[in-house]
Amino acid sequence: MSFKMPAETGSARSIKHIGIIVFEGVILADVIGAADVFGVGDKLISSVFAGETGYAISLLSLYGGVIKSSASVEIMTLPLSSHEQHTFDTLIIASGTGNFAAYLEPGMIEWLQKAKNKVRRIGAVCTGVFVMAAAGLLDNRRATTHWVLQDKLIHEFPQIKVERDATMTEDDGIFTASDVGMASEMALSFLESDLGPSVAKRVADSLVVCQRRRDHPTTVRPVRVAEPSKNNKIQQASRWFAEHMAEPINILSAANFVSMSERNFQRQFKRETGWTPHEFLLHLRLEAVRQQLTETDLPVDKIARRCGFLSGEHVSKLFRKHLSVSPCEYRRNERSVQKQLFPAASKQHQFVVSRNLSQASQTTTP
Repeated sequence: MSFKMPAETGSARSIKHIGIIVFEGVILADVIGAADVFGVGDKLISSVFAGETGYAISLLSLYGGVIKSSASVEIMTLPLSSHEQHTFDTLIIASGTGNFAAYLEPGMIEWLQKAKNKVRRIGAVCTGVFVMAAAGLLDNRRATTHWVLQDKLIHEFPQIKVERDATMTEDDGIFTASDVGMASEMALSFLESDLGPSVAKRVADSLVVCQRRRDHPTTVRPVRVAEPSKNNKIQQASRWFAEHMAEPINILSAANFVSMSERNFQRQFKRETGWTPHEFLLHLRLEAVRQQLTETDLPVDKIARRCGFLSGEHVSKLFRKHLSVSPCEYRRNERSVQKQLFPAASKQHQFVVSRNLSQASQTTTP
């Protein structure tokens, strides 16, 4: 798979050059997704909207040559050095495990820093955000990445304004997407910006991009409970909820704990946190279930009881209502993404889970 530099012609039809930057272990869906959007868009433009701006695509890597994707499909790329004098309209950094090594490459960082002022827009998907961050393109800007990687991003690049709940961000021509495989959605947003929603919709309908999301849903990021307020009593109540969430507690018990009337407690809690006490407790428990599903192999029913729910069936209904997936689907999706992002760590995870389960069987009763 490869694309060539657009040829200079005397045609009145101008061409926007799109560069897709890839590294070893790149997620193939990102490459194909973005290339298809611009490729189909270019064909649609040339046949239906004559005279409009078209697109040409180049697949790029640091040194060029063959890059092996996460699916072991080999991709032919051009070296970044061969494009130093060419002005791209758009750059997209695809997701993949190789990005963690790429953002330590001085040549990669230097090239991006030079390209920054020549490119109209730059986007990065999931782990690609780290490459962009290392080049300083996200300094004092809003950005997102996969929820598993958000703390790592904050720790390594504290100057970035990480938006934990966003699936996609844009800040002055710099775009980031959270999940693997989202390059097609990013490319469609670029197409819509260039040519309007009607063209973007025709391209999306042609590619049936939304079908991929239905068939292979992205990982659902955890529901993050808002930070408790400055009100000391509400802070105490929030901690009390967290410490007792596995028990059959109620709102009156929480109000009594902080010496407030139930009515005043509910009003103050909502004003200070943005949640009702019931909503806070529910999402606290759901977050605990999500964490247990991701980090252990315990049955859903046992996780439900550990986190204060009545049964696994109760948890399943809540997951479908709030996260649009079943607990088992959530666990499978998260494991799949973590395996792609951290293939070397997946075996270690299996060992740790096995060891923890063995220990738990000796210290807990069913």
